[in-house]
Amino acid sequence: MFTQQINWMKASILLLLIPWMVLLPLGAQAQLTAPTDADLAEQLDAMLAAVFPDDGPGAAVLVLRDGEIILRRGYGLANVELSVPMAPEMVFRLGSVAKQFTAMAILMLVEEGKLALDDDITAYLPDYPTQGQTITIEHLLTHTGGVKDLEFLPARLAVERNDLSVEELIALFKDEPLDFAPGTAWSYSNSGYILLGAIIEQASGMSYADFVQQRIFTPLGMIHSYYDDPTQLMPGRVAGYTQTGDGYANAAYMSMTQPYAAGALASSVDDLAKWDAALYTSKLVKQSTLRRMFKSVVLTNG
Repeated sequence: MFTQQINWMKASILLLLIPWMVLLPLGAQAQLTAPTDADLAEQLDAMLAAVFPDDGPGAAVLVLRDGEIILRRGYGLANVELSVPMAPEMVFRLGSVAKQFTAMAILMLVEEGKLALDDDITAYLPDYPTQGQTITIEHLLTHTGGVKDLEFLPARLAVERNDLSVEELIALFKDEPLDFAPGTAWSYSNSGYILLGAIIEQASGMSYADFVQQRIFTPLGMIHSYYDDPTQLMPGRVAGYTQTGDGYANAAYMSMTQPYAAGALASSVDDLAKWDAALYTSKLVKQSTLRRMFKSVVLTNG
């Protein structure tokens, strides 16, 4: 359901990291000269067209070089059943990229004095059983809180298609034993980011969806970004697929109330470019705070 990362945030758009040496012909490699934007775009375009054929599930690609767009194109299909071609402005589920926005929301609230990174989470979630341990907000951000990941818990899988409230979602894992004492180890935890979503709501007085929309998406001009609600119309929504032995099948349904602050956002590559650019400015938080976001965690036992 979500991808792993140890830093709070990573650059949003990491579409392609292809060594220049791979793209260049042998003669050019000897000169150690990077290709022109046009040459690079042409080579990437050919490669991506081969990876995403016109009759299969596709991809929207945006490649920036020194802040300038050198390739912006859709490949393959946005909807296989209806043969809808992919376009770069179409909207995808972000999965765990959503955690970046959750982390940003927390840091915005820190700058506003509404919470602190070393706060015990029970200051905001007084009924959460921490089993005699102190779990801080920073522990949750860095996946070092020991909170068991709910993704494959039988209790969650049994209700995967059900719409759940935040309280019902937390109830699925809150009584599970901690995987380790907070701060002593690292283990990826979607549950931790679900708790962060609940903390954002308590500290801000807004729903998580409203906070992200009003405090992040709107100020950055991310007009094709949403909290993913399958009951609402979402222009440009791309269909999801899973690969089978003989082709593709529609992705299994899962209520997007369940990923919540760990993975229930949707966006386009254009909007993610705006998000990435904002990480090099002070539009949302100070640069000193942004640097703190990218600082890797140090465990208490070294």
